[in-house]
Amino acid sequence: MSDQPYTTTTPDVDLRHRKALEQLRMETRAAVERAGIVLVPDDGFRNYPGPVFPQGTVDFLQFLRDQVPSGTTVEIAAEDAGYKEVALHFDIVRLATLVVEYLAAPAAAALIAAYLKDQLGGRFKTAEARAAIVVHRKDGALDETVRISYEGPATNVEPALRDEIASLAKPTGAPGIPTRGATQPARPTLPKQLGSGGSKKKRKRRQ
Repeated sequence: MSDQPYTTTTPDVDLRHRKALEQLRMETRAAVERAGIVLVPDDGFRNYPGPVFPQGTVDFLQFLRDQVPSGTTVEIAAEDAGYKEVALHFDIVRLATLVVEYLAAPAAAALIAAYLKDQLGGRFKTAEARAAIVVHRKDGALDETVRISYEGPATNVEPALRDEIASLAKPTGAPGIPTRGATQPARPTLPKQLGSGGSKKKRKRRQ
């Protein structure tokens, strides 16, 4: 790793104005907009201009749905037919970007760390990870969306993200994940992959 800071915070756009939502059916878009946590794609990869997710996003989605509090929904901003993953052979774990409200951001950071521990097992202490949370803050006249990006040791992802979240102006209210949704929908079908990589395997918890 370089000596540069592990986290950066940059302006971003809120969920309803993201390019990925333009390609969703009305029903899917409505479910995404109601969700407490949303996984959003990157815009393009190399010569492919469409939305793409990191390899393993289906596992990440299912883990989040298994772990969030009852009544909280987790959605992915993609249709089954248009879902594609990027498979890269690098020694870094890349996670799909999460979009959350400000009050849910600390819980999202904890879920990211829990997933990395579950997936990496004994490699957790030595592996590196890349993750990002897009945080929407609305409190009175304040209405702002920022992207908090992290790249560095997997063991440091939660404290690094939490420190950056804590540095943002805090609106009033109790912390927690919004509970606006109802039952969880089925996860996407088997992913289509771009780039290089192996076949998709069902997630297994590491000891």
